[in-house]
Amino acid sequence: MGQSQSAEPPKEVPIEQLSHELALRFAGKCYTHLEVAHYKDNFKTLADHQEDVEYWKEDTLCRFLALPEPLKAGPVLYQMCTYLGAFPFPTLAPCILTREAMLKVITIMTGRYRKVLRRGDQDKVKLLFRSLAVFDRRASMPPSKEKPNMEDLVNEQLPDDMLKEREVEKGLSSHVSGFAIDEPLNDDEDEDDDDLALAALDALDAIEVFKHDYKTDRKINHAMIPVENLKKLIMLLLLIAGIEPLTTLGIYGESLNEDGRLQALSASADAVISAFDPDPNTHGIRYSNFVKTITTTLPDLFEPFSALFEHFLFSKNINLSKHRGEPLSSGTETIHAKPSPIYKSPEDTTFSTILSPTLLSQLSTSLKISTSPTSSSPPLKTIFTSNARFNQLYSTASHGTSLSSFSRQIFSWTSSTLVLINGIHDNQPILLGAYLPEQWREKPHPLTSDSPAKYSSLFQLAPRHAFFPANTYNRNIPYSYFNNKTGIALGCMIPPATSRTGPPPPPVPGAVSILIDGDMETVTFTHDGAAGSGAFVTDPNLELAQQHNPSTTQPKKLTFDLDTLEVWGISSPAGGDAEDGEDEITKQKKRLKWEEDEAARRRGVNFGGDKDGARALLEMAGLVGDKHGNRSGGSV
Repeated sequence: MGQSQSAEPPKEVPIEQLSHELALRFAGKCYTHLEVAHYKDNFKTLADHQEDVEYWKEDTLCRFLALPEPLKAGPVLYQMCTYLGAFPFPTLAPCILTREAMLKVITIMTGRYRKVLRRGDQDKVKLLFRSLAVFDRRASMPPSKEKPNMEDLVNEQLPDDMLKEREVEKGLSSHVSGFAIDEPLNDDEDEDDDDLALAALDALDAIEVFKHDYKTDRKINHAMIPVENLKKLIMLLLLIAGIEPLTTLGIYGESLNEDGRLQALSASADAVISAFDPDPNTHGIRYSNFVKTITTTLPDLFEPFSALFEHFLFSKNINLSKHRGEPLSSGTETIHAKPSPIYKSPEDTTFSTILSPTLLSQLSTSLKISTSPTSSSPPLKTIFTSNARFNQLYSTASHGTSLSSFSRQIFSWTSSTLVLINGIHDNQPILLGAYLPEQWREKPHPLTSDSPAKYSSLFQLAPRHAFFPANTYNRNIPYSYFNNKTGIALGCMIPPATSRTGPPPPPVPGAVSILIDGDMETVTFTHDGAAGSGAFVTDPNLELAQQHNPSTTQPKKLTFDLDTLEVWGISSPAGGDAEDGEDEITKQKKRLKWEEDEAARRRGVNFGGDKDGARALLEMAGLVGDKHGNRSGGSV
């Protein structure tokens, strides 16, 4: 831009015009012409009209996205959209969801804005907080005999043309009703300038507008996200985890009819909410807690929104074959949801008492896994994008509480594993686990900088969600350790043996560690940042809560009785096991069958064809599981 043009004060350009230009920039840079055509068709087909205003109402948005009514997440999502649609000008929010406003919402939710605004995801987190944040006017305003009209307060901030649009119909107001606390605002008490908004204004060569518009809406007290609103949104995100751009949306609402699914979503959402440490008095979540928790503990919490809003870019009304004489493009065909990653063998008579689709969805908010465990730098993907399959290898419910049974089922698995442990502590369910990308070994390999083990992690899913990634500087403490005398240790220090004939010394809990004793009866979970460096890193949010609220937060070290232990083998259809036509679970079964036959042969057992008697003996020895699903009687 020349000097004569840049000398003109940018503030004289109406922000409505700049908002329009940004929408055009998004449309031209972030989408193909075909995607824009699909979007326009979807929007126009369902839009309401008042004079020259074409817009979407809340029920239109909910109907298009097939949001399940029992979750009651529609008003919360609509509130977010009416804020994001005004980007990057908060004084225009809440806005009417016109075609341009909705396009900006889609661009932000899908992350496509990066093609124009090259900023990090943390800036998007700030924007999402503002879209959810509200403030209690009753707490922020002095007592008054006459309560001000809320809509008047909103309208005072809107330009004239927006006011005219609002007046075309009484029901056209974008103000989100039905909330206990009023409307979205910007709480930036501990925040720097919004880099994403600055990037948008910079792209429009209107950076000075920031001083005249954006900063007028900063430093507002009492801004927070109400827990009840965020919980509804989290339940929706957990329900649609793993969604794809072409997945039929209605099937997610149908899954709520499954026994206990709604209750499971509520329980998982409560655990996730706890990670934000809501204010016990206001029942709200402040900006600093929100950003810190999303960036450290729950980095993929909002990931399902990307595929959900991609649905706007596929219209069933546009048939490419009409124009090209070819079969209908697969880009316009809806698909059903993928089969559950939790694999259940048809011959299984027992099944998981811990792992469920909801818990897997909750885990996907934090955990990324490797699909190439033998590689020193494997690609890390989310649970659902990796196409991984979870195969149950061991469960105390079906294989018993014998360490010999555990070792037999686990050590023959050559890929990564997922460990789940539950019990009761202080009359409250507790659920812990670990992701281990390397094969279990009795003697762990030396740790190196290029070992896949550096992607190991511990996690807690109840009563509070917490995540503990591997300490990449760790070179001394094994991430996993097994001994048939001392038990199972995750992140524990292993003292050197003092005698060749005597019992080995027990593992020493690390700063973040899980220890299951040799009798498989007791679990000790340690999370103590003051204990120094360990195999796993502390969760900063849990550590802070332990320091500031020790009376209401779980202790740094807790011990509870083991209820159920499960180990799941992780396999990938795209892995190397497909080369010979057999997947990892088939190979696992063959290895176990060979070991069972070999064990019988070595013992010289001859039952004259009495297979039932042979199996009964092996069950008592702890070499095979009880075919009836009871715990085996093997002992260490």
